[in-house]
Amino acid sequence: MVNIEVCIGSACYVKGSNKVVEQLNELIEKNGWSGKVELKGSFCMKACQNHLGLGIRINGRQLEGVTAQNALPVLEKEISAALA
Repeated sequence: MVNIEVCIGSACYVKGSNKVVEQLNELIEKNGWSGKVELKGSFCMKACQNHLGLGIRINGRQLEGVTAQNALPVLEKEISAALA
């Protein structure tokens, strides 16, 4: 099981984390990853304070440099690798 946490705190929300959650749900459905990927919302991960981009963790590992604009290809690659 791949666990994904996306920050839905106010700063990340303003930066587009809500759109990333929508895209992730579509990606999970499109690739048949239901039951293999668990998506959760989380409050502040302090990613923006540390200039890491949106607060997104995969299996507890904080991703760096993810924005609303590049999230989909980055997350698809990360999830595919985690499922391999």
